[in-house]
Amino acid sequence: MGQAHADATRRPDRWMMVAALVVGAWAAMMWLARRHEPITDDWMGWRQADTQAMARNYLLDGGPAWAPRIDWRGDGTGEVETEAPVYPLLVAAVLRLVGLATWPGQLLSLLAVALAVLLLARDLARRHGPLPGAAALLALLAHQGAIVMSTSIQPDGLAVLAFTLGWLGFVRWAEAPSARRWFGWVAATALAGLLKPTTLELGLAQGLFVLLAQRGRLRAPGLWLGWAVVVVLVAAWMLHARGLYLTSGNTFGVLSGGDSKLPTAAALAAPSTWLALVRFAVPWGLGWLGAVAALVLLWRRQLVRPSPGGPVNADVLALAGGALVLLVLALRYTAGPYGTHYHLPHLVLGATLVARAAVALGAVSVEGPVQTSTASSAPWWRRRRVVVALVTLLLAVASAGSAARFLRAQPAQPETALAARLGALARPGTLVVVRARAPRRDPDWGTRNNFEDPRVFYGSRTRGWVLANDDLGATGVERLAAAHRRGARFYAHVAGLPIDVELATYLGANASLVDAGPGGPIYQLR
Repeated sequence: MGQAHADATRRPDRWMMVAALVVGAWAAMMWLARRHEPITDDWMGWRQADTQAMARNYLLDGGPAWAPRIDWRGDGTGEVETEAPVYPLLVAAVLRLVGLATWPGQLLSLLAVALAVLLLARDLARRHGPLPGAAALLALLAHQGAIVMSTSIQPDGLAVLAFTLGWLGFVRWAEAPSARRWFGWVAATALAGLLKPTTLELGLAQGLFVLLAQRGRLRAPGLWLGWAVVVVLVAAWMLHARGLYLTSGNTFGVLSGGDSKLPTAAALAAPSTWLALVRFAVPWGLGWLGAVAALVLLWRRQLVRPSPGGPVNADVLALAGGALVLLVLALRYTAGPYGTHYHLPHLVLGATLVARAAVALGAVSVEGPVQTSTASSAPWWRRRRVVVALVTLLLAVASAGSAARFLRAQPAQPETALAARLGALARPGTLVVVRARAPRRDPDWGTRNNFEDPRVFYGSRTRGWVLANDDLGATGVERLAAAHRRGARFYAHVAGLPIDVELATYLGANASLVDAGPGGPIYQLR
């Protein structure tokens, strides 16, 4: 009896040790194969350039931690309305020691994603058994979002870690409250919301979990106090960030600027919108294994509850409810290629579905291996554990292959080439005007668009103004002329965009063509 208890106690430790080695090997592979230079040619190179520039500007400009600065600042000081700059501040702290480099941000993202994967898989193994935990671990390591995000210089990897900690910590607190667990889930949930306000879907998931599984906790003052702390902290930052916008006019569209994420009535009524949502939500959110697991649970009639009349799958339903609300509220982005990072926290739901599907298939139960009369006599290839393991492995290989194909398909960006040529002509800090490929107004959704592409500024280490691709005719000329009067020395025009007649006339009279490289022409303003 004592020996059996000791073996059972050691088993989670052995599982965790093996899982840590597997995650470590995966992280090493990501570090060697996934890192991309230049970052402006990588997935979300636009967002990576802005994030790295903010970290770099903490070094170059100084200034308070609560006032992050961007490069597309015109001739101003560059403060910008954005999420709490926890991630660029951490990167900047390392840059002070090692100099300007991209690897600190890449390493921070990799460590955050790897830790989130390990902690989530460990929790699922503890709740559902070693094999379901291993299946969930494999699903996470093969998840397209986890692979692509692993070395991307963006706060989303850290936000996924905070989301995971906030979810796991909340569930444990709801099951067995303690002051330590309360502080843990409150801090993690607040951090997630500060890093990415959209991750506050976590609060909805927490509320649904309490309603479904721990309704008595609704009377606990700690629950409401914790949520109040989260709301106050996130709201305080967002109001402060709006103040930065009112002073500088620069925004990422957090509260200001008219960059609405809400869906229009026409988009809600269009079947193509929902098909697009599924197309992005599966590989970037649930993951391919998570989607298959959901179908398995639906087929086994265990998606809502594992057994007739038993308790519901509160974790699945709560996470799904929170995710659904976000997907609809931010439909403008979640149903398109520019919002793939919005789906990343949903890998927690996908891994949970995989673990529950492994249990539903009878490969293992919470109490241990399922015993059947034919378990020992059946050939190895017909045993449930082997079948589940092989199918999971094949799906994981297919999922990882999909991520690899996605990354290989990322094209070189003209902004990268244009930045290199401009950097050879202009000294760091020179004021320039850059033509962006993005429009000032989204033609599909009819809302203001974040058109301020930072990649040319980042790559050339210049600063200045952005002309949107729909700043045409007299409007575009006047905006360029205004920047010229305020000190702009170069105009960089991204390849692929025609120069309209009015702009060509202005450049002919006020500028000289100094470079005609593959990224686009560069004019020196006179």
